[in-house]
This record gives sequence, structure tokens and C-alpha cells, in this order.
Amino acid sequence: MRVIVIGARASLLAQAQTRWVVARLKENWPEAEFKIRTISSEAASGLASAKALQEALGQREVDIAVHSLEHLPTGEVLGQHLIAVPKRIEPREALVGRIAKRLEDLPDGARVGVNTLRRKAQLLAYRPDLRVLNLEGDVDDRLAALGTGEYDALVMGAASLLHLDLRNRIDQLIDPEHLLPAPGQGALGLEVRQGDDWAEELAYSLNHRPSFDRIRAERTFLQTLEAGDNPPAAALATLESEDTLVLQGVVCSPEGKAFVRAEIEGDPEEAAELGRELAQDLLSEGGKEILEQARLASA
Repeated sequence: MRVIVIGARASLLAQAQTRWVVARLKENWPEAEFKIRTISSEAASGLASAKALQEALGQREVDIAVHSLEHLPTGEVLGQHLIAVPKRIEPREALVGRIAKRLEDLPDGARVGVNTLRRKAQLLAYRPDLRVLNLEGDVDDRLAALGTGEYDALVMGAASLLHLDLRNRIDQLIDPEHLLPAPGQGALGLEVRQGDDWAEELAYSLNHRPSFDRIRAERTFLQTLEAGDNPPAAALATLESEDTLVLQGVVCSPEGKAFVRAEIEGDPEEAAELGRELAQDLLSEGGKEILEQARLASA
């Protein structure tokens, strides 16, 4: 029987996520044999690593690529497609504190470490008194930086900590009313080559349709914005019932001084259309100008 090669990024988080995927695949397909292949990228960013995985998939080095969906580019690569989204764990942002356990309790001028423009923009919109500082590295690097006293708190995806069995480090799950996550945050995506029926069947066995619909709405929202690789934009889809999907979205200036936010609801089967419509609404309500100013500021 053919050995199915599962592609993973090199980080500790990605390795833990991929082991989880392989364990679930073995439960569904006990007769199949799986092998994990680590794909490294010279660039440390999640986006660069996702592209390296897609290249390995296209060159047949791997059969199934495991992505953290907040890093996967929204445009599909020719000959590849996202076939499955396992059940989403936790999309919300987490506060990891050193001097306070809640975002609301941080004192004026507290130093908060983040690694995306989206987090920085929304934090400053909610708490303009904070000093929001850039923070690079994997989860363990960021936690180590907090321990040195360089930061008073960190904001990162809660799912990253949960995958690494670090639930105890989560001091607060931040209300999405204050901080919307990245589209796809907290969810994994399994990508395969088109025409590879065996890999597609294996991967699709892990698909969780409600999670897939939510992700499709969020990723279509981001794609429609055409906001670049590190946009000051965020979205979160939730299912209010079997036939009602609610999508919230925001576009925010890098310093948090201007933002537009709205939500839309409809049938989950129309998730992509809901994402497009919400993005178009925000663009027409001032989001286009905000994103253009953000591009000019980063040029």
C-alpha cells in the first residue's frame, strides 16, 4: 500500500498540529501508512512556510499539506486545493499576562507584544494608552521574551497554546468585540493535489463542514479586500444555528485611529458570497481608504 506523506512546517507548533492530524487519520484509516516530512523555509514567517509547503506539494514531495489557516494564502495554487478543515479548536485571541490577567486591567502604558499588524491596530483602537510592540519568533520564543520582563503581556492565538498543551498560560480569552482574530485562526487546513483521489479521500475524512463554512466566509472576506500579506483587517464567522452564519469583519488603520466594522448573516451554504458582500460593504464605508493609507505607510 502507498505511504502517504504528510507535509509539516518545522516549528514546534506545526509539528504538534501535524501529529494530531496523523493520529486522526490513523483512527479513520488504520490500514494506511503515514509519514511526516518536515518542510523548512529560509524565511521564518508563517506565510513563507505555507508557500514552501505548497511548493513541496506541487513537486510531489508530500501528498497532504497541513496548514495553519491564518497563514495560508487565500488564492489557490493551480493544481492544488483545500479539501478539508478539521473541527476548529478556538479562534479567539489570548492574553498572556505578567502584571495583569485581563486586557482591561493592564495599566496605562503597559507594554504588549504582538506579531501582526492586525493585532496592533485593534489593540490601539480599543486601548490607545498601551505601548504595542512588535514581537517575533515562535510561541516558545514569545513566551521566553515575556519571562525576561521585556513585555508586560502578550497577545497571541489561543489555539497555538492549546495545541502545545499550554492552556495554563492563557490568562484571558479576549472578547471578539474588542479583538477579532485573523481569518482562519484556530483552524487547520488540509491541502492536496487535484486528481490525487486517494490523498483527497483520506484528507476529506477529517473535514468538519461547519468549520469549513466558517473558514470559507472569513477567507473570502480577506481575499476580496486585497489587503496584502499582513493586513490591519480581521474577521470571525460563527454559526448561530444550522441555517444561520454570522460573519463579523473589521478594517483598521495601523495606529487604531480609524476603523470600520460590520457584520452580515445568511445561509452557511452561501458562506463565500457573505464574505464577499461584507468585504465590499467595508471597502465602500471607508475601508478602501484605510487600507490604501496602510499600504503607503508600510512602503
